[in-house]
Amino acid sequence: MVNRLDQQISFIHCADLHLDSPFKGLSHISNQITDQVRESTFQAFNQMIELAIDKQVDFVLIVGDIFDQEEQSMKAHMTVIRGFRRLMENGIYVYLSFGNHDFMKSQTFPRNYPDNVFVFEKEQVEVFPFIKNAQVIANIYGFSYYNRAVENNMVPQYKIKGDVPFHIASLHGSLGNSNTDHANYAPFQLNELKKSAFDYWALGHIHKREILSDKPAIVYPGNIQGRSIKETGEKGCYHVTLSESGSVLEFCRLDQIQFRKVSLDAAEITDINEVMNIVEKQMELTLQTIDKVLLELTFVQAPDHFIKWDKEGKLVEMRELWNEQFSQQTNWAQILKIKIEKSRKIHEWQEGEQFLQQLQTTFAQSSDLEDIIEPLWYHVEGRKWLDQLAEEEQEELLSRAKEEVFYLLHESEESE
Repeated sequence: MVNRLDQQISFIHCADLHLDSPFKGLSHISNQITDQVRESTFQAFNQMIELAIDKQVDFVLIVGDIFDQEEQSMKAHMTVIRGFRRLMENGIYVYLSFGNHDFMKSQTFPRNYPDNVFVFEKEQVEVFPFIKNAQVIANIYGFSYYNRAVENNMVPQYKIKGDVPFHIASLHGSLGNSNTDHANYAPFQLNELKKSAFDYWALGHIHKREILSDKPAIVYPGNIQGRSIKETGEKGCYHVTLSESGSVLEFCRLDQIQFRKVSLDAAEITDINEVMNIVEKQMELTLQTIDKVLLELTFVQAPDHFIKWDKEGKLVEMRELWNEQFSQQTNWAQILKIKIEKSRKIHEWQEGEQFLQQLQTTFAQSSDLEDIIEPLWYHVEGRKWLDQLAEEEQEELLSRAKEEVFYLLHESEESE
């Protein structure tokens, strides 16, 4: 029997690397910066490898979705192998599982990972030992997705095995009944994990970093690099130290580029030149704390003349000027999207109007733009101009359409 009082291990817990992420919706930024954005997941992965070496950890634990797509590129495949070889050269092990994006059945490349890598191959919970100084110091538990979805609760399969100092569970899944943008795969309840005898639950799948519990530690590290304006803020991994006294967690940034949402008050803006000055100052201020940033600007309390500037395309022209101006430097800022919130809310002038209420309901039910425009795909001329739309692009088009319809109706109402 190994005395736990004499033992300590440290490891990197990361998840949702999403190598090869396509980063759609970048049409408004320069090609040079687009290339940097597409490289960001690879750079974040390489930085994670160097972090593990600098911290001299015992192993790296990767909890699903290493790759973004079912069919991996040779670049993604080789980036992972080279990173794992670097870890092997430094005596660091890797324990990994595959998730809903890179599920086992979809993979075409032979993995050919070096001998320091242990892969959870099955859609049943397996156990790998971590051996240090000829002793088993920890058992590491996990499973991989064989198909795209795992819909059943996997927690009952996690059973403590062996008399070893530490037991670490890895689980790519969703906290049951949680309201997230992610599919509800391998759902679990928090009390199930808390009641278990595991020392650490390494979670994956949810891209928002969150510590669900301290004792035992139940942790979502989030993804290592934001991929859309829905994934704002710092991204990275946790450096975890386990000992007899418990767990110590240190968040370590890995992201190369950040997404940020910024709100600007437009209520007192009377001259369009003020817009230029306000936005430039905001971009300069943002770059004082972030090296590279993709922004969504929302002008709130926008008066009618501000909305008119937007309809005339002046804000779009300004965005091009801002993006060009702030791309000519090592640390840069780019505006992905500009949103307008009117000073008079839609609900304030639609109340009591049955037609407008029905229109609002119609927009609320129009969640899939692909279904709406499906007839165009069968039109001889129309389909020539269509591309598959990313989720963010669909949402933006629906939002713009809604704003335009209500704006025109509002204009008509006020002119009567």
